[in-house]
Amino acid sequence: MGDDESMLRYSTYQSIYDNDQASPHDCNMKDNHIGTILKSFPFVKLMFVLLIAAFCFKGAFSVFAGGLDEPTDTKLVIVQAGDSLWQIASLHKPADMDTRVYLDSIRRANAIKGPDIQAGEVLSLPVW
Repeated sequence: MGDDESMLRYSTYQSIYDNDQASPHDCNMKDNHIGTILKSFPFVKLMFVLLIAAFCFKGAFSVFAGGLDEPTDTKLVIVQAGDSLWQIASLHKPADMDTRVYLDSIRRANAIKGPDIQAGEVLSLPVW
């Protein structure tokens, strides 16, 4: 028996890798595991991208579309002194419609080109 064997048998050396504590490399292993899963499932990645795109388009569509349906009726409003198109649109618009969209529909319904209106004018407001 050589000195090397006895030295190893009675050594007090303790490896830092024998502990049950998590090493800093464990997080990277989890990230690599997720990456491996995503690489092995191209269909999953494609579906994830399509899902994100669908939510983006849905949000953009609802902001700009406002109301796609045609108005069902009209309501007449007499412009008072100090009224503006914006004020009238924000007071009479449907709850789920953007004020800008409703203001544009008032302009189209009354053939108004600019922002100016006069007291005493009668405006036809679309009703949904």
